[in-house]
Amino acid sequence: MLLKKLSSSFYKENMHLEEALDNIDGKWKAGKVRGYGVVIISINNLLFAIPLRSKIKHKAAHFTVRSSTSGIKGKGLDFSKSLLILKKEYISDSPFKIPSTEHKNLKDKVLYITAKFEKYVNKYIAAIEKGDINILRSNEYRFTTLVNYHSELGLID
Repeated sequence: MLLKKLSSSFYKENMHLEEALDNIDGKWKAGKVRGYGVVIISINNLLFAIPLRSKIKHKAAHFTVRSSTSGIKGKGLDFSKSLLILKKEYISDSPFKIPSTEHKNLKDKVLYITAKFEKYVNKYIAAIEKGDINILRSNEYRFTTLVNYHSELGLID
């Protein structure tokens, strides 16, 4: 498991992404391109960066810390904001630091997280292929970044 940041070249070359964290109307939000932490996972021969977030309010995630706040499930990996890494240069050499208990949670559950994320992606692919509006409008997929990667996922637009 790699816990890294995205490089500045990722932000420069991906202004077009829809639903990405910190990207509003094709512009990266000022002050937010400091590089959020991502976990790099490979599925279906594609390399994904899954961001670490706090205040996740849906279940399309792997939680490292559960919240007691009403409406917020906790912090962890947000599958709905995953990004496809098309160039290895998009992964910065800079490590991303998180509390050791959270890092251990991620490290100990790499296979589980990978399987859960693969299921998330495959469910999206199936929903698109079937035109299942109920799944696509659910909290898990309503704002997913997977909309950016239909050709890479083998979906025909």
